[in-house]
Amino acid sequence: MTIDKRPSGSYRIRQMDNGKVYSVTVPYKPTKREAYELIQDKINHRVNVSMTFEEAAKKYIKAKSNVLSPSTIRGYESLLRSIPDDFKAYDISEIDDYSVQMVVNDYATDHSPKTVANFANFIITVIRLFIPKTDISVTLPKKIHKEPYIPTVDDVKALLNASKGTEYYVPLRLATLSLRASEICALTLDDLKDDTLTINKALVRGSNGYVLKPTPKTDKSNRTIIIPHDLAELIRQQGYIYNKYPLQIDKYIRRTLPKLGIEHFSIHKLRHFFASYAHDLGYSEALIQHLGGWNSDVMKRVYRHAMNVDDAKKTMANDFDL
Repeated sequence: MTIDKRPSGSYRIRQMDNGKVYSVTVPYKPTKREAYELIQDKINHRVNVSMTFEEAAKKYIKAKSNVLSPSTIRGYESLLRSIPDDFKAYDISEIDDYSVQMVVNDYATDHSPKTVANFANFIITVIRLFIPKTDISVTLPKKIHKEPYIPTVDDVKALLNASKGTEYYVPLRLATLSLRASEICALTLDDLKDDTLTINKALVRGSNGYVLKPTPKTDKSNRTIIIPHDLAELIRQQGYIYNKYPLQIDKYIRRTLPKLGIEHFSIHKLRHFFASYAHDLGYSEALIQHLGGWNSDVMKRVYRHAMNVDDAKKTMANDFDL
């Protein structure tokens, strides 16, 4: 058995057993008895799994590729790329709390608490797929609660006025009616009948560019809405709804808002605006859930007491004619 001090100041205990080297890293100098007990505990709880963390992570991502959304898979691949090479080279059976905590600490220096939590959970989940009984845990930075900026009616009207005559006017108006950017970019003229718009698919970013999903984000996202008549006529006149990608809408918003003296918000915040404005107009939470295609257990319970949905769709077309 050997005990080595590492450049980080931690101590690594190593011992060979049946041709395999086992190691434990601790943030203090252990006594010989402590080192013996720690390494024996590691040997006694050994697992018959031998692969690097990178190999395990790639297998995990591949196993999830057909059941998770392309954007989630893309997020996993991005997290894997951000993990240091020396950590990716670790054998997963040798990864312990301290080694995970150290890589999380480094990542936390320039990432938000939420992103750090996703980073740590990804690492631990990968390990637990192959070593189910692992009890690795880490301390995460405290979340910073920041109220998101939701655009006001005046903000939205100013943005819509500025976008008139551009290719962004239609998608921005649709966003104020609760549509996600991925839903807007998937729409075709075939989805518009009279003033009724059918939302039943989404254009999402995958590992190799954008792909058309035959279903939107959740089962509740399949829906129809009635849009203002002037908007429906404009769409028919121009011959398309929107023929670019979601990020280009956000880029337009980012360029335009400073000129209007408005605090920054993304296209997704227009969906939040829809919910907030509809609430102010007196729409029930159940109706907001239905019209916006949200999937919420809380709202589901309220939805049983909703007013007539068809009437609400017609009312919405007038109320949101901004």
